[in-house]
Amino acid sequence: MSVHMWYCSNCKKETGHEVREQAHHDPALRALTMPPDNAKDHTECTCVVCGHVDWVDPVDIFHVYEHDFGD
Repeated sequence: MSVHMWYCSNCKKETGHEVREQAHHDPALRALTMPPDNAKDHTECTCVVCGHVDWVDPVDIFHVYEHDFGD
């Protein structure tokens, strides 16, 4: 699994994040937490510094070209 740079709302800075998809075919890459009700298609981003979890719309991730999900 790759670590990608993403803004952490807890640390208030760009930090490394592990990215996990909700319905990924590889169990090691599946999300570890349940998404909020309004994040049906979102992707889990976990800060490697503080452990804060954000659920992010993959469209936003690909738009800024900061995450590369790679399989």
